[in-house]
Amino acid sequence: MRRFVFTFGFLMILVSSGILFFQWMGFTTESAGESGIVEVSQAYSIIHKEDTFDVTETIHFPSGIPSDPLLLKWPAGAESFACMDKEENNCLTKENGEFYVSTLNQDPQEITISYSLKKSAKADSVPLRNWYPVLSGVSTLKTDIELTEKSLRNGKWISGYPSSNHKKLDYIDYYFFSGRGEPSDLVWSKESLKESGSRTVKVLTEEGNPVNFDKLDSLGSADGFVTVLISKKVKPFKSPHLIVLNDAYGEDVKSIRQSLLYQTLSSRDEDAWLKELVVSILLNEPPHAAKPAWAYKQLKEGLSPSEWDDLRQKVRNQTVDRNMLDDAVSNVTGFKSSFFADSVKGNEHPLLILKTIKPIMVNQKSIQLSYVSYQQKEYVQFPEAVEAMGIEMKELQPGVYFTTVKGNTLRFYINEEYFIYNEENYGLLGKPVQSIGDTIYMDTHWFGKLFNAEVKNKENAIEILKEM
Repeated sequence: MRRFVFTFGFLMILVSSGILFFQWMGFTTESAGESGIVEVSQAYSIIHKEDTFDVTETIHFPSGIPSDPLLLKWPAGAESFACMDKEENNCLTKENGEFYVSTLNQDPQEITISYSLKKSAKADSVPLRNWYPVLSGVSTLKTDIELTEKSLRNGKWISGYPSSNHKKLDYIDYYFFSGRGEPSDLVWSKESLKESGSRTVKVLTEEGNPVNFDKLDSLGSADGFVTVLISKKVKPFKSPHLIVLNDAYGEDVKSIRQSLLYQTLSSRDEDAWLKELVVSILLNEPPHAAKPAWAYKQLKEGLSPSEWDDLRQKVRNQTVDRNMLDDAVSNVTGFKSSFFADSVKGNEHPLLILKTIKPIMVNQKSIQLSYVSYQQKEYVQFPEAVEAMGIEMKELQPGVYFTTVKGNTLRFYINEEYFIYNEENYGLLGKPVQSIGDTIYMDTHWFGKLFNAEVKNKENAIEILKEM
């Protein structure tokens, strides 16, 4: 009997241990898939003939492939889409106007995406910018680009990568480029080029002696590499790997420094613009591209100088994503930020509206109100905050509010730089009442001044006390 009990107990321990083991394995695998960025390598084959670029992209997934389909954003002007896995199954779907790629959750996995681009090649130079698709949830560690040129035979294709090779054959030109990170922009130039530079910067010039940037040696980076083309015949542009300039001046060294710093940062491919923003924050210099430039402007206007300095410290040596940036802004301001999380909702120009997470007390009673910081000023929801103090507020017509305080009349016009006090117009330098986002607010300065209320932003609560 004892032997039976012992054997039964031992078996139960084994079964329980097995269950716990598989539960733990499932938990750790799921957690890794949810929290980690899937790192991939990509290889592109580009065949160019006349006005058409036929592109085939092979993506090599490691272990930890996400089970959910990945959103795919095609480059502007792309057509003839296709996607195949290693078993030649179709892996491209379209839902609600958006394309998705399924990796079929096979470990490891490889998929091939193909498409074509139309671009005029009748010029002395042909830039190929933003020519590659972007998959959500992945970060590209390494990119190889093979380019077969069948039409432009008298010039040369240039990339921003350190590794490049060019073979001129009887009927085609063959190029190979390889480097770290996402695909580089490319440019074809008809002119012959001379090369100079340093370990991290390659400089290509058309005529005369190679340009000598005095400060190139100070731009050392263990991970970064930038190619700079100086030409008066190519329209200038700046990108993380390739920079085209018309002349070489001191400001251009700043652009090189930005690109090198960009390459030291890590993010998902769809969040590349956030890396541009972080570079600008760290260097205290506005970005070039429109999307990060708008976000930079909002942060500069919304944060005090001390908060800005704290933010620059918070974003150092971090993996760049929306949550990290929202958390950093929240930490330095004491208000909750959802600015970067909201940026995925299609609004090209979101406002940096920071909301309090503290309870709001009006005359020592907890009230549900919105209280925000916007452009370094604090605002309380209007007219709800006034009514919470027991003051009746009438909306005479849309956007016009009227009330009486101790026999004095007040009339407010939304988004106007004045208010009416006892039927006299008081012009101001700011808007006492304005719409911020989808809500109407009053500047707490005017809230206290006009309604005899004291507004205190304390450590644990927002307190509004009406003086009797």
